Amino acid sequence: MSACFHCGETIPAGFTGHLEIQGEQRAFCCVGCMAIAEAIVSGGLQQFYKHRSALSQKPDTFQSTELNELRLYDDAELQQEFVREHPDGQEAHLSISGITCAACIWLIEKELSRVAGVQHVHINHTSHRAQLVWQQATVPLSQILMQIRRLGFQARPYEEDAVRQAAHNERRGAMFRLALAGIAMMQNMMFSVPLYLGMYSGIDEDFIHLFRWVSMLMCTPVVLYSAQPFFRAAWRDLRNRHLTMDLPVSIAILGAFLASSYITAFTPATLESDVYFDSVSMFTFFLLLGRFLEMQTRHRHLNSDGDLVQLLPVTATVRDAQGDHSIPAHKIAVGDMLVVRQGQTAPADGIVRDGQSHFDESALTGEYLPVLKRTGDRVSGGTANVDNTVLIEVSHAPRESRVAAIIRLLDQAQTEKPRTALLADKVAGYFVAGVLLTALVVGAIWFWLDASQAFKVVLSVLVVTCPCALSLATPTALTAANTRLREAGFLIARSHVIEALNQCSDVIFDKTGTLTEGRLVLQHIDMYKQVDQTHALAIAAALEAESAHPIAKAFAHYHEFDADQIESRIGAGVCGTVGGQHYRIGTREFVLENAPDEASQQVTTPHAGACVYLSDGEQILARFLLNDRVRDDAKHCVKALQARGIRVHILSGDHAFSVRHMAVQLGIESFRHGQSPEQKLAHVRELEKDGARVAMVGDGINDLPVLSGAALSIAMGAASDLTRLKSDAILLNNHLATLSDAFDTAACTRKIIRQNITWALTYNGIMLPLAAAAWVPPYFAALGMSLSSLLVVMNSLRVKSKRTA
Repeated sequence: MSACFHCGETIPAGFTGHLEIQGEQRAFCCVGCMAIAEAIVSGGLQQFYKHRSALSQKPDTFQSTELNELRLYDDAELQQEFVREHPDGQEAHLSISGITCAACIWLIEKELSRVAGVQHVHINHTSHRAQLVWQQATVPLSQILMQIRRLGFQARPYEEDAVRQAAHNERRGAMFRLALAGIAMMQNMMFSVPLYLGMYSGIDEDFIHLFRWVSMLMCTPVVLYSAQPFFRAAWRDLRNRHLTMDLPVSIAILGAFLASSYITAFTPATLESDVYFDSVSMFTFFLLLGRFLEMQTRHRHLNSDGDLVQLLPVTATVRDAQGDHSIPAHKIAVGDMLVVRQGQTAPADGIVRDGQSHFDESALTGEYLPVLKRTGDRVSGGTANVDNTVLIEVSHAPRESRVAAIIRLLDQAQTEKPRTALLADKVAGYFVAGVLLTALVVGAIWFWLDASQAFKVVLSVLVVTCPCALSLATPTALTAANTRLREAGFLIARSHVIEALNQCSDVIFDKTGTLTEGRLVLQHIDMYKQVDQTHALAIAAALEAESAHPIAKAFAHYHEFDADQIESRIGAGVCGTVGGQHYRIGTREFVLENAPDEASQQVTTPHAGACVYLSDGEQILARFLLNDRVRDDAKHCVKALQARGIRVHILSGDHAFSVRHMAVQLGIESFRHGQSPEQKLAHVRELEKDGARVAMVGDGINDLPVLSGAALSIAMGAASDLTRLKSDAILLNNHLATLSDAFDTAACTRKIIRQNITWALTYNGIMLPLAAAAWVPPYFAALGMSLSSLLVVMNSLRVKSKRTA
């Protein structure tokens, strides 16, 4: 009986269904398989059948209950749990089951991209996690899920717990495989080392025969279980016509085991005949150990992302007219009043409405000192309240919190593959082809010279030249760098950031909110009448109490009493009555508007910030000098960048005196003032024409054009949501010192990757001729290759150390 072309099951008697695919009539077992095949072919995707490396799953018949279940995902309230707004529509992360090979992923992505309203779909090859962006008004989510279902796969909302469970299962399986290979290696070496040392001379051949049978029995589980990941990957890559290190590894393991088994079973047990069970076990063990270390690095990165998810508590205390009561955190709505007590974690982003306390933001920003939050200050969900109970008004629901945004950016970065890793994969592919060709040539030469030595030499060549270092060390170094930078407060949102940091020749800073803290502070007071300075500040604070202007915030800490009859004039100032006396605060012209001509003379020396005057309507009482405070670490960051040979610029929309004062203060020679967003972008284009690689650091929406135009865009942690979304990296803790540390880490990562590649190529260049000359026995080749791989993996992990020199 014939088998179904789509799923491989036996075609039942009496059913007839045929389609022409790839120029031949293909038979199917049911209407479902035939319908899927017809959809694939009619969509021009018949290449799926050419490149698939496993048979597809047999589709289940759609039931009315299943259709109704899929339509439930169109419910707006349900979508709030896993769908978020995206600039191109809506975004959801789905878990796809039923994927058996890379061709399945190719098929799903190609087919969904043809659906009207689907803007983007990308499936992670490892986790089978799909990032879907679509327009709800054009196509409902249920229709997209049905289309995936018709292709023979199932999709459901992605769950973090399932990923963590899969990582746990992967780690447990790897440990079992590693332990089994390690035990077999030790046992086999116990029998083999005396043989290599000549301690078996004169021993009865029956004992040698027994030792070999025991070695084979110990090695068999290693081949059948521990080495299975290599065999599966090699078979998959062969089907996809792609060369990786798993192919020579599999050939070496299988070849050595089968040849040794044949010698054990069918040839006399003499000291002159070689078996390689010890080499197989050792080779497998050290390969698994290298991959286990690389997996641990990946899982630590996964766990660090998962720890972010765990930051938000599952319940929250809400205060309303009925008092305080607890609700599930996912039911928090914008505008709710949350009570966050000492030791508790804020469940959502919000604004402090009552009380003040320090909050520990280390998990988000890497800043270990708690930050004081007063009334009106913003609090991020996931930060811990250290001191006192505060009342917070929710500004963003938990799924739109800062933690959630960081997680989404991490997901985005992980779906992309840096050019460095792609280059390493490409080099490894060519290297594998060279290894296989070299082994073939060396085997032919030795077969002609001494046939008895040919197999041993070929085995040594395959083992000693295994490109594990090229395939493992580069992604390990990049993963370690990403993890270290996030822990320090520098979040990478795009895969090319590490490379761009190394290539950067110019860094452009915006001024306000980037080199400065983005808030005005009182720097100096000039008093002109016999008025107490403290009293003058209290008057100013009372007049500015109701204003939302940035200048008003500079006086908020001096508020002691209230003002009456307040009137505000846009762009001029505020007037009102304090303690029965009329006062004015604002520009010099405004406060002296009704003053006599003989009003007191004022100091008119230039000032880099803003000047605010206080008068009683007749004469000026005080002049307040306000300025945006320079960040404490700005000068250190600028000096560190300049020491690396990077040119530093300031592009600002502020007035000339303020920008020049800032540039002189920080030692920056290149600066421009009064710059519009278009002028900033044009300046970047001019630098790029001269061959510069520009990084832009900004915080405002007005910086978006130049951030998008720069080779590398870095947003401050306090930047607007849109600015952070469009940036390549985010300085979460707003510390410019972390920016210079990011450049150091990138340079260290590049240095370590180069060391790894240089070592791998040098090692193979030295050991290959020795192995080809029969000077390296297989067991020593396995040991040398394994130690080489472990060396570069451990070298890659140095990126996470505190010193990057």
